[in-house]
Amino acid sequence: MSSDNAMSVDVSNPMLDEKMRKWKQLRNQQYGEKKKFGYVESQKEDLPPGHLRKIIKDHGDMSSKKFRSDKRVYLGALKYMPHAVLKLLENMPMPWEQIRDVSVLYHVTGAITFVNEIPLVVEPIYIAQWGTMWIMMRREKHDRKHFKRMRFPPFDDEEPPLDYGDNILDVPPLEAIQMELNDEEDAAVSEWFYDHQPLLDTKFVNGESYKTWRLPVPIMANTYRLGQQLLSDLVDPNYYYLFDLPSFFTAKALNMAIPGGPKFEPLFRDEKEDEDWNEFNDINKIIIRSQIRTEYRVAFPYLYNNRPRKVRLAPYHYPSLVYVKTDTPDLPAFYFDPILNPIPAYKGEGDYFVSEIDMEDMSEEDKELEGMLDEFEVAPLLSEFSLYTENTADAITLYHAPRPFNQRSGRTRRAMDVPLVKTWYQEHCPPDHPTKVRVSYQKLLKCYVLNKLRHRPPKALNKKYLLRSFKSTKFFQSTVIDWVEAGLQVCRQGYNMLNLLIHRKNLNYLHLDYNFNLKPVKTLTTKERKKSRFGNSFHLCREILRMTKIIVDSHVQYRLGNVDAYQLADGLHYIFTHIGQLTGMYRYKYRLMRQIRMCKDLKHLIYYRFNTGNVGKGPGCGFWAPAWRVWLFFLRGIVPLLERWLGNLLARNFEGRHSKGIAK
Repeated sequence: MSSDNAMSVDVSNPMLDEKMRKWKQLRNQQYGEKKKFGYVESQKEDLPPGHLRKIIKDHGDMSSKKFRSDKRVYLGALKYMPHAVLKLLENMPMPWEQIRDVSVLYHVTGAITFVNEIPLVVEPIYIAQWGTMWIMMRREKHDRKHFKRMRFPPFDDEEPPLDYGDNILDVPPLEAIQMELNDEEDAAVSEWFYDHQPLLDTKFVNGESYKTWRLPVPIMANTYRLGQQLLSDLVDPNYYYLFDLPSFFTAKALNMAIPGGPKFEPLFRDEKEDEDWNEFNDINKIIIRSQIRTEYRVAFPYLYNNRPRKVRLAPYHYPSLVYVKTDTPDLPAFYFDPILNPIPAYKGEGDYFVSEIDMEDMSEEDKELEGMLDEFEVAPLLSEFSLYTENTADAITLYHAPRPFNQRSGRTRRAMDVPLVKTWYQEHCPPDHPTKVRVSYQKLLKCYVLNKLRHRPPKALNKKYLLRSFKSTKFFQSTVIDWVEAGLQVCRQGYNMLNLLIHRKNLNYLHLDYNFNLKPVKTLTTKERKKSRFGNSFHLCREILRMTKIIVDSHVQYRLGNVDAYQLADGLHYIFTHIGQLTGMYRYKYRLMRQIRMCKDLKHLIYYRFNTGNVGKGPGCGFWAPAWRVWLFFLRGIVPLLERWLGNLLARNFEGRHSKGIAK
């Protein structure tokens, strides 16, 4: 027996060893130090911001011979400069923030700095914050008789970018735009409302990742009240009859335009407009006593059109909504509003609504039953509960509120993905507005309808995270710095890259100034002009950097105390709505005229709501978020293209053209 046992143990040992080896291997893969490119990658800690500051200051404009070896790195980083600009502008400080500290990823030579953050926001809180900005900006514009706009560009062409450590670091910033919240009415939100990431360390968000939120009724009601300025007062869906998406799709398919709605190119070009005669319009068969209006054709496409194709049937009518929105918070949750018509209950024969029962008319049995009920003290069901609580009125209001205020929970979104004025142009344009504003409403609506038509469910992709892969190499370090410092660094790095590219081609007769204007220093000969030509990718990158420099410099002026927060917000709104005047981007990518026109339409939309009542025309509207979104979406789309173009440009510069080796 013992010999058998010994044998069985000996046989099983190699299997156990193999299992142990595999288990160790798996654990090492999971928890051990990772090896990449032949070295052990240790867990990176954030370095102090002074390290990055010193690198940038030492490198300067790259003219020192000490950094000759870094020039190639700086030039190679040009490919990723548009991505750095996108991440910088995406994380821009909001008007209610004095300073925003951001996490950055930087190359150890100082060649490029990426803002390594995603600005996630809780949608109802974000809309409420911008709602208070709207109130404060209108109030300030009304109170300040002569609102002085910033000058653009904020700094001279030959003025080098300021050094953050010497000029801005120790200067306390002016006050940001913040509404004074009432301690009683706004008690639910007053403590954290203007924080960078509100409710971060509370039970209302999921934790550090800031991915999901769940808010109670008092907070939702408070944010809804504060964001009221940006939200629609309409609650009845019947308002949108013949002005909703199915109606717009039908009008587009039938090549018609609903009054006040968008106009499109014909979807089907095989339709004959004025056909002379066929069996459907035979004068002997059909009698049309009145003109068939566009609205009839759209509302009943199969009845009033000869050949309806790709049409959508919209709901004819929603149930009548008798909800009355209250402006007075002191009213009880359930009350009879004077707007509603009362239905009086008249007494009379055969009347079912008799309020008092006469005891004399009751039978003996009924009287006995009444007495028994009194003995048992019978009461209606749920009588011990109150009819409503302090949150009932708010809950009813939120039930009828527009999205996202009718939700208890949701996922956080990127700040640039939250639309603030979308509902404004989905309503009919007020008839007293001038033609240019009505056209702007139509154009914005047209863009919205086309986007909805073209939308396809997103495909499952293997996401590649650029900044994550950079961070895993030994060439990148991370730290936390002020957004303005990151902006100044990106502008300086972009300037160095473009300058190195110009000098690499020995174009000493071209001068790039600090506002990214490329100027000849003398009258060029034909040969010099030919040699100094750059492609569209170089110039588009230069103009994007010019826009970035103007935005960052505006923030620098604010931080130096030369302009206040209201002037900064007004200046930013002016920049985003006048990109065509301040930069020449459209010369190198004419398609972005769409963005320029859209910003102009948004400007009309906002101005004709902002400058009403006792707020007159002129500068002072700093509601820049809608136009900011337009340019971020443009950058998000152009970054992959520019990366490819700049990559080709750099490859050609480093390696020369690959001429086809053909023997002659």
